[in-house]
Amino acid sequence: MKATKPFDEMVIQMYRDDPALAAEMLNACLKDGNTEEFLLALRHVTKAFGGMPEVARATGLHEKTLYKSLSGKGNPNLKTLIGVAGAMGMRIALVPAEKQHDHQP
Repeated sequence: MKATKPFDEMVIQMYRDDPALAAEMLNACLKDGNTEEFLLALRHVTKAFGGMPEVARATGLHEKTLYKSLSGKGNPNLKTLIGVAGAMGMRIALVPAEKQHDHQP
């Protein structure tokens, strides 16, 4: 999904103003299992927390590597995701999946 620049800037500012909202959005994308949406949201959140250069510095990754990992076709490894989350003051956690209720008569 390609977003427009003014919309992107508005979303980035919302995440900058409310880090809890940023975390909620990332978690919602993960829950839905949509990796493209997750990576788009992660790019927005990264921009809100100082941008790629700052996050790359904080993670010890090369900026080019981070851009590639978080691109729409990227496939960041767990170490990268943990590092990016940490650079933004977040952490990755696993939670039990919601169980589907059996509808028995």
